[in-house]
Amino acid sequence: MRLAAVLVGLALASASARADTSKLGKELVPIQPKAVVRGKNKLCCGYPLVGDLEWGLRFYFMVLETDHDDPTSPAVAKAMRGIPIRDGWIDLYNTNGFFVGRFTEYFAAAVRLEGSALMADGRVLSYAGKCDYGFGTCVDELDTRVHPFGRGARHRRKAEGRRNLTPFKSVAVDPRLIPIGEPIYVPELDGLPLPDGSIHDGCVRGDDTGGGIKRRKMDFFVVTWSNYKFMQDQVLNVPWVTPHLESPRCEYLRDL
Repeated sequence: MRLAAVLVGLALASASARADTSKLGKELVPIQPKAVVRGKNKLCCGYPLVGDLEWGLRFYFMVLETDHDDPTSPAVAKAMRGIPIRDGWIDLYNTNGFFVGRFTEYFAAAVRLEGSALMADGRVLSYAGKCDYGFGTCVDELDTRVHPFGRGARHRRKAEGRRNLTPFKSVAVDPRLIPIGEPIYVPELDGLPLPDGSIHDGCVRGDDTGGGIKRRKMDFFVVTWSNYKFMQDQVLNVPWVTPHLESPRCEYLRDL
């Protein structure tokens, strides 16, 4: 009789436990008897080049001619960065010494800083270095069918030609640390909203270089000044990232 009572008690306790579990399930409370140990996902992110947030992040974009007619505009202020400049008109020439056009000095300084420009008439200009003509800054007029957003560094595997700049995918890097054409996973960009409403997947590619890109710095190509302001808000003005190389998820950006 005593044994039967014990068995009945155990059965009731077991039924009560099952009832509690069922109730939790109905209330959509996840039932997880033990923690799941999560290891490194080798199919994700590659390996970091630095510790967390130890790589400088900046932005660059195409210079719009219409944005640099007014010396008080924010875009001009970014281009000048405190450097005094005359409010005048200057002549720009290409590397062959042919006249390209007459522009404000603010515009010429911005092209020298950002690297490419979209003219009011639809032409795309690219900074071509210092020269002995006019303002001392030479530009090349690009074929917009080949380089609609400007051109980057020279191809690593091709005998000639320059890389295309791709909006929100191209970054300027120091090629001594990251090879040109190398896909890069940047976790701080993963999941960020973009101006067109899409979501960034964190994958970019080293398509460009720059005189100010030394060692642990990366410039992210965002096409326009307005996009630059939008992206600054998305990253909450945090100027540091953690680039990863050899990330399988970014291999789709590798162009052989």
